[in-house]
Amino acid sequence: MDATDKTPTCALPATGQTRSTTLRTHALGLSLLGSLMLSACGGGGLQDQINDFVDSAGCAISNCKQSDTLRIEDIRPEYKVTQEGSQVRIESRLGFGDNPFSVVYRSGSDRLSAGIGALRVDMTDDTGKGITYVGKLADATEQPSVFVNFHRGGEVYTSSITMQKPFSVVSPSGVPVIARSTGAFKVQMSQPASSGMGVLVSALCKRADGTSFDSNDLFLGNTIDGNSYRISTLDLDLALNNASKNYNPNSPNSSLVQSCDLTFNWTHRITGTTASGMNRSGWIQSLRSATHKASYDARL
Repeated sequence: MDATDKTPTCALPATGQTRSTTLRTHALGLSLLGSLMLSACGGGGLQDQINDFVDSAGCAISNCKQSDTLRIEDIRPEYKVTQEGSQVRIESRLGFGDNPFSVVYRSGSDRLSAGIGALRVDMTDDTGKGITYVGKLADATEQPSVFVNFHRGGEVYTSSITMQKPFSVVSPSGVPVIARSTGAFKVQMSQPASSGMGVLVSALCKRADGTSFDSNDLFLGNTIDGNSYRISTLDLDLALNNASKNYNPNSPNSSLVQSCDLTFNWTHRITGTTASGMNRSGWIQSLRSATHKASYDARL
């Protein structure tokens, strides 16, 4: 009978946290910080992972502060803009200085708002934790121009961005089979290839011994190859086998991955103009995404 491993969650125990768990949590934070320092793309997928870690760890691990106790130049805005159908969603977080693990709670009379043209909306606490604020605006245009305001007293600090056009996967069509031996898997979009494209993969895999596992949001590197994005099949195989081992940490000699059903999630990010006067590490980004499916066979 096949044994299926479920994806673990990254969260601290509510009570009875052991010293070893604390050390592992700190180690994860240090690992993410090291990766961030090597990354040149602020506000990218890695920062999203750090934000998830911060949400799980809380102020016991993070550097938490109140916004009204800080100077404007010490507050780092993090604004993310997406669009689904006729609705634009603006998500906001605040951090302290250059520290990617920090949380700044909106406090006092400080507030956040967003707008498109003459439309305005006050951003509200999305989860009740005081960390993420969200605003939603109706706009079905292809490239809406969005601004986000941080208000303090009578001063307004405005960040802005014009969204890139939506895109879709042109090639491959259907559900192609990716063979390990081919060396490369190429994907072409409806827009010319450009920088700022990242890809995450979710996988349902079988190992050579008949066991199975599933994994979500595996990061894969890609390079621009003409008008396509190129993924190394050897890198894909390595990522899948590493995921297999991660879900069996007590069995370092897990059987190799044999085949997988894959879902690719491509996300293109562009950066807009951050408010003058706020921390220089801040950013506002627009994200567009497209997905497609494929299967993988390490035997081919």
